[in-house]
Amino acid sequence: MSSGSGESPPPGAHQPSAAHLLRAALPHAITALVAVVLTLSIQRLLLPEASRQPLTTPQIASITLVSSPVPTSAISTAPSPQPTEAPLAAALTRQELIDLRAQDERLWAAMYLMRALHHLTDAETSLRVNDFARVEQTLAAIDEALAQAYVRAAEADRDPITQIRYDVGSIREDLYLRPEGMDIRLARVRQSIMTLIEARR
Repeated sequence: MSSGSGESPPPGAHQPSAAHLLRAALPHAITALVAVVLTLSIQRLLLPEASRQPLTTPQIASITLVSSPVPTSAISTAPSPQPTEAPLAAALTRQELIDLRAQDERLWAAMYLMRALHHLTDAETSLRVNDFARVEQTLAAIDEALAQAYVRAAEADRDPITQIRYDVGSIREDLYLRPEGMDIRLARVRQSIMTLIEARR
């Protein structure tokens, strides 16, 4: 009968056992594990080099940027007016100071000459009333003003001032000895002082 052909085989007759499957999968697992270990080892060895590379590249780039060449033509051909302008400005300043000082001295000399004229007017007034003592004091004040003017005057004015002082001294010496003609001599002194003032304006 065909009943024997319909019977199923006993369990486990043709099915692989668990140990057989484990032995079959073990090589693949070991291969995968070795691949993972090798990958991790390679990454551990290569990562430090990769991490150092980004650090060195920006440094080189930054050094290149900082030390980027500046056009030497701009430096060599650029004008430098300061070394020439500074001495020129200093020279102008010194010259201006010299001119201002000379002008100030001329003004002081003119002021003392005007003071001598003022004293001369007092001397003429005192002479008219025969106050010879007052005239003598005023002549001394005139000589003092002329001496101050001499110190401040320009070189060209000093000889005329010296001559005027000589004339005033002669008037003082002759005041009591020869009083006649003193008004004319005082008028000449006045004219000499006024001429000197007018010539230097």
